[in-house]
Amino acid sequence: MKLKKAIIYLTSFCFLCALFTGCYYLSYLHALKNFNNRAFVQDEKLYELLENIKPTTAPEVPDNETVDVIENEMTVSPTTKYTLEIQDMKTGTIQTQELNPPSYLIGLTRDEVVEYLDNYMDDMPLSEYNKGLISYELVYFSDKEVKIKKSYNEDFVPFRFYVVIKNGYVVVYNSDLKSVYSYTHIEAQNLPEEDRIALIQGIYVNSLDELYSLLESYSS
Repeated sequence: MKLKKAIIYLTSFCFLCALFTGCYYLSYLHALKNFNNRAFVQDEKLYELLENIKPTTAPEVPDNETVDVIENEMTVSPTTKYTLEIQDMKTGTIQTQELNPPSYLIGLTRDEVVEYLDNYMDDMPLSEYNKGLISYELVYFSDKEVKIKKSYNEDFVPFRFYVVIKNGYVVVYNSDLKSVYSYTHIEAQNLPEEDRIALIQGIYVNSLDELYSLLESYSS
């Protein structure tokens, strides 16, 4: 009797397990079918969306040659912002000045400004040489703004004056060895032979104080 009940219970349990498994499997198939249907619909919508999108072309980027041509067509005008940077390399300081464009730059293109600065350095004024100007360069150029930088270093100036004998008198030249700083009334024949020999060879002087001291020694 007990064995019969056990068989009935076991059979019932197996039947319930099979029924539960079948229901679960049918539910799984139904859910999978719904998922596939939704995925198919989404794929169709995505395909339609991609078909409606028109390809766009990337904007053309001008090459370096084109940029150079555009920049060289620009010129400095009276309304152009002009900035001058003055760098003292000895002290490490930089002064920035915003000025009206100088007349000699108005109407010039970028290349012409660079050429002007190069020519200025090749034949710089004596005052600039004595201050130790070592570079004069274009930092930025457009028709709206021009920025130029001057760099000075007094330590690069080898000398400021050159003292020699000319026409029997002591003459002081500027550091360019061309322009005369001072014609003195000191006659060379009245100087000791050692001083005359030094003056014939030429004496380089670095400062006004040194120059005054030298000339005073000739007058005493």
